[in-house]
Amino acid sequence: MKFERRVRVGIRLKLFGFLLPIAFLLVGSVTWTVTEVTKDTLRRDLLQRGAAISRVVALSAGHSLLANDPLGLDRLVSETKASDPDIAFVSIRDTSDIVVAHDRVTERGKPFRPVPPLLSRGTFGDTRADEVNRDGRRIIEYTSPISFAGRRVGIASLGLSMEGLATAQRSIQQRIFAAAAVILVAAFFGTMLLSSFITTPVKRLHQGVLSLAGSETFQPVAARSSDELGALTRNFNRMAEVNIAQKTALQKKAVQLEEAYISMVRVIAASLDARDPYTMGHSTRVARMACALGRCLEMDEAELSNLEREAIFHDIGKIQTPDDVLLKGERLSRAEEEQMKSHAVDGTEILRMAPFLQRYIPVVRAHHEWYNGEGYPDGIKGDEIPLHAQLIALADAFDAMTTDRPYRQALSTEEAIDEILQFRGTQFAPELADAFAKMMREMPPMDETVLKSMAL
Repeated sequence: MKFERRVRVGIRLKLFGFLLPIAFLLVGSVTWTVTEVTKDTLRRDLLQRGAAISRVVALSAGHSLLANDPLGLDRLVSETKASDPDIAFVSIRDTSDIVVAHDRVTERGKPFRPVPPLLSRGTFGDTRADEVNRDGRRIIEYTSPISFAGRRVGIASLGLSMEGLATAQRSIQQRIFAAAAVILVAAFFGTMLLSSFITTPVKRLHQGVLSLAGSETFQPVAARSSDELGALTRNFNRMAEVNIAQKTALQKKAVQLEEAYISMVRVIAASLDARDPYTMGHSTRVARMACALGRCLEMDEAELSNLEREAIFHDIGKIQTPDDVLLKGERLSRAEEEQMKSHAVDGTEILRMAPFLQRYIPVVRAHHEWYNGEGYPDGIKGDEIPLHAQLIALADAFDAMTTDRPYRQALSTEEAIDEILQFRGTQFAPELADAFAKMMREMPPMDETVLKSMAL
């Protein structure tokens, strides 16, 4: 089972990366729109305010202008100028364009100085508004005719500074930007919260899938919502339960089938041992000694179980060895030895027929390999030889030496141990040979009763 472990962008980050720009774009567009609308509103308010003041001045100045009342006109100009800090100047002139009242006394009696408009700001009734540059200041200049009793008697001019407009716009803009910044921060954390809220159930499902697919014990995924994700999670839990039940049943059947295969091979191995009265119980004794040595090497029970089966199967290939070779009462000829040696390869072919038994093939094939590479069938050496095969080789050699044969008497335990130690470093790994010798010297002798019980 292989899962992608490369660095990747998770769904939470993808959702966050999708929602956050949208939130920023939305807040930015709203901020820009509000700013422009506010600017336009302030500009329009300024224009209308200036036009209204200019018309009031024109209406108020008609009587005083006809009555030749300079004090009344001066008071009107002075009060108007003082009424609004944005008013740059107030001027009243007669029909000859001579200034008769001005907030700056020095301008009285002088001809009115017109300046070319930079930009027309429109008309409000009979009042015209133009953006001009007067005395180095950019202002909006209003011109309103002064009429009395249906007769035009003069002109009122009023300048409204744009500095106040700019100041107001900056103030409003700063407030809007501050509010936008707060909203963006809230949008950032809100997007994180929303992404987490949406993706947390998905992440739980992902962990559940990994747990179900792996060897971990599956824990049902918590379904805390009643929406589609909650329904999906509950359906996944039900599916996982069915899957686990089916997997358990299949594993149980696989174990049963494997045990059936192994039992069958055990019977074959026992039958093979029974073909030769001199090797009765050989595979069982080899398994016993190999597992005892495995325990000395601190192997766990699962590994010992595999070792025991490999030892039972190690000579299974001899089923194809002819009786006249297997049961010959004297030493084998060279050709017969080659036939006998083929049992390691023949055993692998037999085990290959059953998929459950193929994991035992490397050990069965290598149990006659030598530590120095002079064994058979592949001539491998040292650590190339599976450890289990090396343990079985020691037990196999010891049992062969301590069993009577037609052409020789069995060696004693000590004689067989000495023989094994003579081949340490050549046929057997030195440390394993030493451990086997130590174990056999400490092990109670295997009398006839034990051998018979092992052969059953």
